[in-house]
Order: sequence, then C-alpha cells, then structure tokens
Amino acid sequence: MSEINLPKETLGKEAFKTLPAKEKEEYLNNLLKKILDLNPGGITTSQIRDAIGISSSTIWHHLEILKGNAQIRKISRGNMDVYYPFGKVNHLKDYNKNNVTYSLCTVENEDGSFVCIYEKRRNRFGSSTVLRGIALPIDLIDSFVKTLNKVKK
Repeated sequence: MSEINLPKETLGKEAFKTLPAKEKEEYLNNLLKKILDLNPGGITTSQIRDAIGISSSTIWHHLEILKGNAQIRKISRGNMDVYYPFGKVNHLKDYNKNNVTYSLCTVENEDGSFVCIYEKRRNRFGSSTVLRGIALPIDLIDSFVKTLNKVKK
C-alpha cells in the first residue's frame, strides 16, 4: 500500500488508547477529516489503518458517520471504498437557536455543487462539533424552498 500524508499532531496508538471514550471519538473524527484533506486523491480504510494503527472496523465506522453527516465523500470502486474530503466549502451564514448553531454553506466537488446545512453544538473543549448534516444538490434548492414555504403556511 502506498504511504499517506498524516497531520503532524497525530497521537501514537498508546496515547490514543488512554483517551476517554468521548475524546477518542472527537479526536478520531477530526483526525480522519485532516487525513482526507491531506490526501485529496482519496484513501482507503486499510491505508489509514496501516498509517495510524487503529482497527479497520473503527476507522470504517467513523468514516461512515462523517459521510452520513455530509462531511466527507465515499466512492465505491468494485469491492473497495475510497474516501475523499468533501470539497471546497464556502461558509454562508450561521443561525443560532437554543445553544445550537445551524451552519449554511455551499460545497463544490467532483459530484457537483451542493448546499449544506450542519447542526453544531459546542463540545467540552469549546469548539463546535457537527451532530448532523445534509448536502442538497443546488439544482434542487428551488423545489425544496417551494415545499418548505408550503409547510410554513
């Protein structure tokens, strides 16, 4: 397998094991996003496993959560899944309600142009953590807005 680029601040396997469960989750999600940003040509779970020494199933689980929250992309090639950074993000606006921030942005990638909405909350370290996210193709936005306006009435 080819070498991948890793962020400089990557914890060793033993240091990672000592983190409390919630910190492991936050650390691994952030690490995986950074790894994908440093490897825009795409990487597999086995490449990440070989580079950081965490099990493929744990890496796969976190990558799938990030993909489900519209934070990364996955393309299946035969029996292999390749993960990519989500794309070029243009932050538009944040909306706050009841200690929750809803971030609206646009994203451009090889699959097209999207409007993304992320639900974020502050974690115990004071930074925002994405809880949920959705990516809507830009060409469907007018239809979504029409339907949402009907719901509002």
